[in-house]
Amino acid sequence: MSKRQISFISLIKMALWAAIFFSTEALVYYIRWFVPFLNRQVANVVPPGKVPLLWFTTQICNNIILVIVGVLLIRLFNKYKKTGFFDSESLRVFDGVILSCIGLAILGAIQTIGNNFYEVHFNQWISVGAITNGLFRSFTTLLILREPQTMYFLFAIILWAIKQFVTKALVFKNENEAFV
Repeated sequence: MSKRQISFISLIKMALWAAIFFSTEALVYYIRWFVPFLNRQVANVVPPGKVPLLWFTTQICNNIILVIVGVLLIRLFNKYKKTGFFDSESLRVFDGVILSCIGLAILGAIQTIGNNFYEVHFNQWISVGAITNGLFRSFTTLLILREPQTMYFLFAIILWAIKQFVTKALVFKNENEAFV
């Protein structure tokens, strides 16, 4: 590997360590305020219009996922820096990051729907057409336009495609090593 490539990987690792640090700091912050909320129902830090229990839970889960993803990616880059290629352990890292992206998207969707539950208009769901229209409107308004969660799903799909490429490359590498 060239010095430029090694320095770029080092820069990425520093950014990942910073992300882990800030996610851990946020995790401590949310847990610090979640405990008084559970004891006395005091939610001074919750933004207006948010459901406190749901908000704290999703924030804590999001930051746990971000710490896990950071650690997985650092392991991936350390392995890549040592060997210069991805291996079967890298595939497990890809699986973990893909599942994390899907988890973040689902948590974001749950939080968005929970905080905007009044916009779903369940009282207007009286026929199949009204239910279909209400679901489509709520889905589009809340999850696509207001707080898009599709970016997490798109990132998961991109990582899945990269994983498929790495899997094929590993098969070719193993075949070539067996041939030699």
